[in-house]
Amino acid sequence: MKKSYIIGAFLSLAIVGNGIAQEAENLVKNPSFEGTKGKLKRLKQINKAVDWLSATELRADLFSGKKEGLPISVPENVYGKEEASDGINYAGVVMYSFNNRESRTYISNELSQRLKKDVRYCIRFNVSLADLSKYAVNNLGAYLSKKDLYKEGKHNIVLSKQKEIDNIIKISNNKIFEKRYSWETVCGDYIAKGGEKFITIGNFDENIDTKYKKLKKKKDFRGSQIKNAYYYIDEVSVRVLEDGEKCACGEVDEKEIERVIYSKQNTSLDGFTVAQIVENSTVYFAYLQSDLLPRAKEDLDLLAGRLLDSTQYRIEIKGHTTEDEMKAAKSEELYSGLSGRRIDAVIEYLKSHGIDEDRFETEIMEDSDPDSAEGTLVGKAKNRRVAFKLLK
Repeated sequence: MKKSYIIGAFLSLAIVGNGIAQEAENLVKNPSFEGTKGKLKRLKQINKAVDWLSATELRADLFSGKKEGLPISVPENVYGKEEASDGINYAGVVMYSFNNRESRTYISNELSQRLKKDVRYCIRFNVSLADLSKYAVNNLGAYLSKKDLYKEGKHNIVLSKQKEIDNIIKISNNKIFEKRYSWETVCGDYIAKGGEKFITIGNFDENIDTKYKKLKKKKDFRGSQIKNAYYYIDEVSVRVLEDGEKCACGEVDEKEIERVIYSKQNTSLDGFTVAQIVENSTVYFAYLQSDLLPRAKEDLDLLAGRLLDSTQYRIEIKGHTTEDEMKAAKSEELYSGLSGRRIDAVIEYLKSHGIDEDRFETEIMEDSDPDSAEGTLVGKAKNRRVAFKLLK
């Protein structure tokens, strides 16, 4: 029976997406907090970000990459370590405090123009839970209003009237945002009532109506946990949606990702050199997994056969992950070392065929040197791999 080899590509799941020719104007001024004014040197200075204010007398925080070594530095600061998702600055907001021991904070921005009645808008902002937060919560939202929401005092802002609730944008599943040292997106469609001119970001629900998760302190960060849910905020936007256009929320749908596994087409091996067979024996993996799939084992069976016939050769084995998987590893230790575990799975399988381990040279690549630069599910699936190179 003629063996087959894989040189083309197909997918086990077809995915269709809509392209957008040009992104609409962002109505949020200074959306990534890059524009600043005055001297920024301590916490509670969100007012130093141009066009941004706090919605109560208790000011939110502004962190900057220009302030190295201070409590408000980026990436390392008093509450954790996080690179900006855009530029070098970001804001910081208290979204929840256990038993209301500390009041929440809010950030507000006057839009460059009023929203038009019945027009659809995409409202979004990025969040990252601070390393020293003891709690993670849901109910992270953006509130659109005709007038400035500013409230005197240092109290939580609770919006309970239906017409107010209708103007709060949350992620569709209103999940608890618990990822630390990675950015997630709060995002949703909004049909304007007409005349809205301000956006305010925070938690507008009662504590009793806010779901929370208690987190253990991360082992790799010094300091005591704060009994709050403290989030960094970056890249705030309000954009018009065209007819049929969806709000590109950038949510990582892990169930959808798991369904997309890169595979390859079969062709005859006739005329292939050992080097060609080795270099085209790339093994692909499911999202966040290091177990060998049945198709991968078939390809490794073929590779092992040729290596047994050509004992003078050694091979280089490189393990790769994607940026999404690297972010997941920062949030969950369970996923750390994924590139190495993928290499180990391949080596153990080849050793089971009688190939000596000293014939392997390994290199952990993580998410560097991707095979595909596309940010699609297909491109990401193509990058979850172990690749080979013949060494003489």
